[in-house]
Amino acid sequence: MCVPNAHEDTILLPFQEQNRSFEPTMPSLMKSLRKLATRTMVFACLAITGCGEKELPKTTEPLASERPPLKIWLVDAPELEKEISLRWQASSDQALKIVPFSSDQVVSEEPFSADVIIYPSMLLGDLVQKQLIGRLPAQALGKGNSESGQASNWPVRWRTCATFGNQLYAVPLGLTNLAPVMSGLEPNPLNEVNGLLGQSKDFNLQSLEYWSQFFAQAETVLAASLSEREQMLAEQLGKWTSEEKKALVDRFLFLASTTTARNRGLFELVKMESRLNQVEFSNSARLLARMARLFPDTIAIEPEKAWSIAMAKTEVGFAVGWPSSIAGVASDASGKATVAQIAWNPGRGLLASIGKKTRQTSVSSQFLAWISEPEQRESLRSVCTRVELTADQNDRNNVRDDYRAFQAVNNRDLRVEPMGLSLRMANANQYRAILADCLVDAIRQPEQIDAIMAGCSTKWNQLTAKLGIEGQRLSEEQSLGFSK
Repeated sequence: MCVPNAHEDTILLPFQEQNRSFEPTMPSLMKSLRKLATRTMVFACLAITGCGEKELPKTTEPLASERPPLKIWLVDAPELEKEISLRWQASSDQALKIVPFSSDQVVSEEPFSADVIIYPSMLLGDLVQKQLIGRLPAQALGKGNSESGQASNWPVRWRTCATFGNQLYAVPLGLTNLAPVMSGLEPNPLNEVNGLLGQSKDFNLQSLEYWSQFFAQAETVLAASLSEREQMLAEQLGKWTSEEKKALVDRFLFLASTTTARNRGLFELVKMESRLNQVEFSNSARLLARMARLFPDTIAIEPEKAWSIAMAKTEVGFAVGWPSSIAGVASDASGKATVAQIAWNPGRGLLASIGKKTRQTSVSSQFLAWISEPEQRESLRSVCTRVELTADQNDRNNVRDDYRAFQAVNNRDLRVEPMGLSLRMANANQYRAILADCLVDAIRQPEQIDAIMAGCSTKWNQLTAKLGIEGQRLSEEQSLGFSK
């Protein structure tokens, strides 16, 4: 135990004379008592704590190699698993646990809690409703650590598709649009369609007429093979997989985006009733049936493959898709293909979000900032076209004429595109499945299209009632940016 220094004054008690011959006064008595109490407290504290100050134990941040693996859900993008793993291992000692999922699994099951989820943007509404993801932390945006930093440089379509209820939920890895590519056909009628978009007046009849002019070209050139093409289509109708039906729905919505439906949407929001029984959707279904008979080889396959098939045609080819960026797959067909000036986002591009229940928020944010860096984008784009480069990156695919023409349309951000046909609210997969089956019927029986689309509209309303009108209305409004 420590004691006061020996030279310190001795405490004088009032009843001790110590060679003093005076009677203590009341003030001096009180002063002495206070000094006594103070010294007693000092001795007590020293007895308890000891001499000097002891250093508190320091808490050290665990090494990256000692942390639990970062759990990544990889939804509908299995091609990214190997590339992400290799590049992350080169930049961090923390392990990754990547679990591939299909979109159907994510919306129908309750998989384990994830730290990061990479997924098609059309699933955003489901992930928000299920509380599987949280709002995007500022540090996940990388440089600047604020929405006014990196996010301000995103194309409009990136920010729109990464936002739900006016809140930013994800880092966009890529949100490629669909566009028409053709060989042996004149694109002018479709470029005229593009000139109609953005108008407030009803232009449904004009759009239908321009599309009819475009398909009439193909019908003239392909007259000799039309019966063969119809036979090919008939054999496919009952065999399309769920993925092929999703591609069919995308092409129907692409056609609808060239009508007034692009502004009016899929639902009448006051009553949350389907609008599929309206004339613009019946017209779009007729155009889809006509397209299917002319081009059965590209009507219901994934966008990259459809694009390459249309490019390879020596006579007439047509597809709604996008060009591949995958190394060794894309080929140049300079001078053979033309891209029309129409684009629409099907929600197939990829977003990356942080899991709502993650215990590794900081590292998850670092991962999102890391995966959206130019170096990672360039590497991932070589294996997956749904990842896009930033505007200031050099794209090696620009040596291809078709690719440059597509990017001129894809990157056209002169106005904010409406989201009325995005179909990305909660439970959207169930609406898509109903629509897909009705579109197959519409192609099989084009003379019954009005009745088929009216029936599809009724089925959508029944589904909405089953799921809950108020919840579905709120989710749809949030997907459109109308509600928080």
